[in-house]
Amino acid sequence: MLDKAKNKGVSRPYLRNLNVRWFEFDLSDLLEMRFLPTEEAKYSVAKGDLVICEGGYPGRAAIWEWDEPIHFQKALHRVRFHQPQHAKWCLYYLRARDLDGTLSRQFSGTGIQHFTGEALARFELPLPPLPDVQRIVGILDAAFESIATAKDNAEKNLQNARALFESYLQSVFTQRGEGWVDKRLGDLVTFRNGINFTRSSRGDSVKIVGVRDFQRNYWAPLDDLETVTTDGALPDLDMLRESDLLFVRSNGNMDLIGRSLLVGPISGRVTHSGFTIRARLNRGDVMPRYLCHFLKSPSVRREMVDGGIGTNIKSLNQGTLSALAIPLPSAAEQARIVDQLEAIDLETHGLESIYQQKLAALDELKKSLLHQAFAGGL
Repeated sequence: MLDKAKNKGVSRPYLRNLNVRWFEFDLSDLLEMRFLPTEEAKYSVAKGDLVICEGGYPGRAAIWEWDEPIHFQKALHRVRFHQPQHAKWCLYYLRARDLDGTLSRQFSGTGIQHFTGEALARFELPLPPLPDVQRIVGILDAAFESIATAKDNAEKNLQNARALFESYLQSVFTQRGEGWVDKRLGDLVTFRNGINFTRSSRGDSVKIVGVRDFQRNYWAPLDDLETVTTDGALPDLDMLRESDLLFVRSNGNMDLIGRSLLVGPISGRVTHSGFTIRARLNRGDVMPRYLCHFLKSPSVRREMVDGGIGTNIKSLNQGTLSALAIPLPSAAEQARIVDQLEAIDLETHGLESIYQQKLAALDELKKSLLHQAFAGGL
């Protein structure tokens, strides 16, 4: 185990359970610790060794395929088989039992679970004759390789579908026609920060739009909102209205800052959290949906977060939002652009749904193949 007081030996990179994924290793964030010469053999993983997580994600495993050995820390088990061919068989069996939920029966601990060395020693591994092991492993290797290729293609297609819409969204607002004018967002809307509250607050109970509600969708999901208790009574000015725009002001996740959504139909009193900013249109010649589409374009998101100078902000403010330049065509052109964008967005969602279904089907195929392999079906 890692010991900061241990200063003897040579500093070596080592594996943690975070580095062990199913069937592979993530070596992008290896840490180092000191190992004495007498510890080299005991705490190193050689080519062909199976490495199994004791904690973190108990049972997750991969085979070290490199010629160069690597060291490992506690929370991992190194398993070295007398018959090297059994390592891959065991790896597939662990994954099969993980997918069907039975592997967890080997774990101890009610909160944080562990696959202890004692439990691993008792773990029963069904072993057919070696020729059958090699044949079935060969079938699974070929099938999993094909599935990985298909999955990679589906994921790329999914990314391309999203990128296609974002590219079109960007082009719509850069290829301006005659009669377009630029207005500052601050000239089109009035801003208001959201409310703050604590667990000890005693006041109104009200539904609230929080950061968790900022998904990829354009419209606020007002059918499943959290209810909170505020400090005292809330004025009507803090209540949301249909067609209000909301922005994520600050959050621990930088990717969320600057995300926007448009509030749909509202029934009852609904407010928004202190991590958000509300923008309410004060003129009738701007379509709320047009404005929301523009604010979601990639270049505007970058301008909100980078401030135009490439420095990521930690909190969006009303001043930054107010200075945003909004390109405005005629009301008829706004309506045409909105219809066009939403038709393409609908097609994009349809493609995404198809690719998501393919990814789910590929995962089910892997599960089915593993079940057949250890049920005598291959």
